[in-house]
Amino acid sequence: MKKIAVFSVLSLSLILSACGSTEDSKIAPVKSGKTIEDIHGVGVSNDGTTYVATHEGLFSTKNVGKTWSKVGQSSDDFMGFHLRSDGTMMTSGHPGQDSEYPNPMGILVSQDKGLSWKEVEYVGKIDFHLLTTYHHDPKIIYGLNQMGTGQYGAGIYKSLDGGEKWAKIEPKGLPGDLMKVYSLLVLPENKDTLLAGTENGVMISKDGGENWNAFDETRLITAMTLMPNGKDIIGYSINNMVSGVMISQDNGESWTSIGLDLGEDAASSISVNQKDEKQIAVSTFSTSLFETKDGGQKWDQIITTGKLK
Repeated sequence: MKKIAVFSVLSLSLILSACGSTEDSKIAPVKSGKTIEDIHGVGVSNDGTTYVATHEGLFSTKNVGKTWSKVGQSSDDFMGFHLRSDGTMMTSGHPGQDSEYPNPMGILVSQDKGLSWKEVEYVGKIDFHLLTTYHHDPKIIYGLNQMGTGQYGAGIYKSLDGGEKWAKIEPKGLPGDLMKVYSLLVLPENKDTLLAGTENGVMISKDGGENWNAFDETRLITAMTLMPNGKDIIGYSINNMVSGVMISQDNGESWTSIGLDLGEDAASSISVNQKDEKQIAVSTFSTSLFETKDGGQKWDQIITTGKLK
């Protein structure tokens, strides 16, 4: 019996070691000063790792940009990257060199923090530039396809079951050119109520994205998500008075600034650690990345116009 027990322990150790080696082989260190092309999304995981989706795959840092790693073996152009409240990742985009995916990639999901990806739907058919999910049930997905015509043309695509079945919505009231929609969020109290940040201001839909009306014409929200409490909205707001990262505790009716006025730049995506609301990461349209670990009192710039710190 002792021999069997010892053998079992040794076997388990070898298996765990092999698994660790496999994962380690998919995470490679990146030299400081590397330049990346485009940031299409940012996500802060529960363990404090910050992930950046780029034109050449996924990168991560665990220490506010002091060191960086390339995550996974994919060099695909990850568009619409979204870290869901349950910790899984979603993305769309275009295949890189030697990719296994057709162009465009449709919707892909990762359950191992970007080490591998599984096809969900619209592979070879749609490139979603915006993906968002309902915080309290991440199986409810909204995807914004900003270009195209016909069956897989521009519009909002919605799934209530994690991607098994989809419905295409042709939104009424949003700008005719959906490239002028910059952000999309499902409000916490109702899976059918959404806010959109557009060039015409903030708009609201109360019927799952079919019909839209003006909500706040005084501000532009270029990026937004929910805080870990599942109630408050955090976003990058621009108006005639002040710009910066702001928090709303009343579904977007009013906003309180926590800093980071980017001047002529603006946030393209924002993410918050679901276990530590003081850790926030913000990417910008100029391919920069800022991170705070104290709720906005101090911001560190860890990517500057594409150059890793």
